[in-house]
Amino acid sequence: MLAPLSAAMLWSAPARPGEPPQLSWDKPVRCIRSPDGGAVRVQCEPGPEGERCLVAPDHLAYDGGALDKVQPCNVVEDASAYRALTARGARLVAAIPEAPPGYARSADGKAFQVKFDLLNRLYLGASWLPTFHGNNGLPVPASFPLGRGRAEAGIHVSVLSTRSRARHDLRILEGTATFDDLELSGVLLSYDYQHLHRRPAHWLSTFVGKPRLYPISPRIGWGFRVVSVNDRPPARRDTLDVEFGEVHLAWNPWQSNDMYSHIRLEAGADLGEYWEHRSEIDDGLDTGALYVGPTSALKSRFSLGEGGLHALSTAFTYRRPSIAAGSGRGEVMNRIEATIAYEGILLAINDQPISLRLAAMGVSRNDLDSDIRDVEVKAAAGLRVSFWAPPRVFEPMPVFEDP
Repeated sequence: MLAPLSAAMLWSAPARPGEPPQLSWDKPVRCIRSPDGGAVRVQCEPGPEGERCLVAPDHLAYDGGALDKVQPCNVVEDASAYRALTARGARLVAAIPEAPPGYARSADGKAFQVKFDLLNRLYLGASWLPTFHGNNGLPVPASFPLGRGRAEAGIHVSVLSTRSRARHDLRILEGTATFDDLELSGVLLSYDYQHLHRRPAHWLSTFVGKPRLYPISPRIGWGFRVVSVNDRPPARRDTLDVEFGEVHLAWNPWQSNDMYSHIRLEAGADLGEYWEHRSEIDDGLDTGALYVGPTSALKSRFSLGEGGLHALSTAFTYRRPSIAAGSGRGEVMNRIEATIAYEGILLAINDQPISLRLAAMGVSRNDLDSDIRDVEVKAAAGLRVSFWAPPRVFEPMPVFEDP
């Protein structure tokens, strides 16, 4: 019969090759008073070599404090239950306590987050932002702003509904401020909806050759933006562009089974006002040029792995507004923007992740009637601190959706 393991011995038990075993999160836990008076957490299961019991301490090793993020005890028993285990020859194995999905537990009992859902967070960031810009092409400017920096902040919220097989993405109060030449940009609110229906919306019948029936399940979504601002862009230091609103339909030609990753095509329209000389706004909000026109975008988002530690995103947008009222009425403009960005989590402080973000961006503004084309090319390298990002949980959609 094996000698009993005391609670004090569990943390100092030598580890076998590889990691020590861990109690399962999804199995009942018995809390038992050990012979030395300490409490242990026990999970037992039969095996070919007899009953095997994982025994983990019910306290932190470094200060004896209570464990956090553990399952409630299924039963609480006294030392007689522990003696009964050893009496019937159960094999007692020193283990570490259970941890919830998205968390791991250190050898001394501390739970720490190892997966992060960066679609749900409040973030603050700072980055180096060298910028290349020019007018009517790309001549190298006399002063190339290698020392340009940027501060950024935003709130991301993403809600996945497995019942309706839909995901709702929101971005709230997302903005940047660039220095040493001040440029402000931001969005008050943006929303995107996508779904992954399995029940066909339409049935296509073909009669060339043998009649065949094909299900059609279009991945159609929609979204909108409210109040998007770009003030003092590098190539036009005196302008202000305020997009009051934008609405679009979307089609996802591909999306992952949990809709975390996707490729998305959008088509819509926007309404806004543009001030060629931003000081004119002091004379009233109606002094700018009111524009309206079509918008389109090709976007993608990829989670590189199920842990949420690495992500890659791209966005290509095209706007073609026309001046509907004000200076330059009837003039048509092209607005093109492209971004590719990588974000990877480096470390976390008290489960608040710090990530490295690398990005390349390009912007072109072309006023067709005046034949003025402004171009900006930017590279960004910086850090983001995210707060309250929950664990990334991979939730594939059920095979069948509810009626």
